[in-house]
Amino acid sequence: MRSQHFRGNVFVANLPPEFSDEQLAEAFDSFGIVLSASIARDPATGKRLRYGFVDIATERAAKRAVESMNGAAVDGYSLDVRISERPVAAMKPPRPALGPQRSPHRIAPRPGGSGDDETADSFTPRPQPRRQPSFQVERRSLPRRPG
Repeated sequence: MRSQHFRGNVFVANLPPEFSDEQLAEAFDSFGIVLSASIARDPATGKRLRYGFVDIATERAAKRAVESMNGAAVDGYSLDVRISERPVAAMKPPRPALGPQRSPHRIAPRPGGSGDDETADSFTPRPQPRRQPSFQVERRSLPRRPG
């Protein structure tokens, strides 16, 4: 079973300009089950770019495909095939905090504790009363079978 982080994606560069997704899938089909194959497109024009990704079912099959297909000639173009890894720079940066920053929570002292009495502005948590459920359960006995 493959690990959760490795998706089996294979990056393929230097594809022929008129290569289709189906042709890409067929080129890698002999190495294992091809889950998907897609050629990147320019978002503005929709024109095919000369690279794509193939999702092969197992890590072992993906490695075999890379070893066999890297440098292979397809329609006069030498393919550059590698295991696809998410670059560190492409990962999303953490979101900046919106709004004002909260002050850290203060913990109320235990009664009769250390002797450091807090001023009147200290926060003492109070248990909230338990609310009644907003639904009612109907209880009735089940009919008995004659027996």
